[in-house]
Amino acid sequence: MKALLIAISLLSSTACLAQYYPVGALTMWSEGYVVTLQNDTIQGQVRVGSLLNDSPVSVIVRTDDGNKVKLKGGDLQLIAQRLPDFAYSTGSIPREREMVIFERVPNPRRNEKPMLLERLTPFGGSVALYFDVAGWKKTTEYTFGNFTIETSRQDLSYIVLKNGREAQVAKRGEMEAVHERLFGDCPAFIRNYPSASRRNWNQFGEMVVAYNQLCSR
Repeated sequence: MKALLIAISLLSSTACLAQYYPVGALTMWSEGYVVTLQNDTIQGQVRVGSLLNDSPVSVIVRTDDGNKVKLKGGDLQLIAQRLPDFAYSTGSIPREREMVIFERVPNPRRNEKPMLLERLTPFGGSVALYFDVAGWKKTTEYTFGNFTIETSRQDLSYIVLKNGREAQVAKRGEMEAVHERLFGDCPAFIRNYPSASRRNWNQFGEMVVAYNQLCSR
């Protein structure tokens, strides 16, 4: 609940940019589902019980028959929770962002160890952005302890996954190299975005979506 309120207060930019900000796992009951490592899907009311470095450690699913299924984060490949209506009250979170999604992906900050990370871009395409909590904690203004955030998106970094296997950290200071590494294989994209520098960091999320639309097979 607190994580959601943090995100609402943080999302002061346009609704479009809000797609690429983290919301955080919901510790309140919310409609949703989980997918286990065995590919079993469990639907119902989903609540995240505990987190470690903003990654869900324990999850509870209350199924339609009233049973509660307790699961470890390490046993899940995906968690999906529907955003409650009050999340949209400020107008900062776009209505098209209906769910908070955590996916198990290799984390390049942990030697490619698979972890549940919050997905920030829509499904579809070969490039996806995930919340890089380590990148946020490096800023002196941001603390999870008292939930005070006084940072801008220029200070953030992302975990990026390409083709489901190529994981990397994308930072503002390395935007030119990131642009070449992620997008340089697509002439249609390069025609629209021929180069990028630190000044283009605010467009990074939009670049990912454009690449996925133009270049993904």
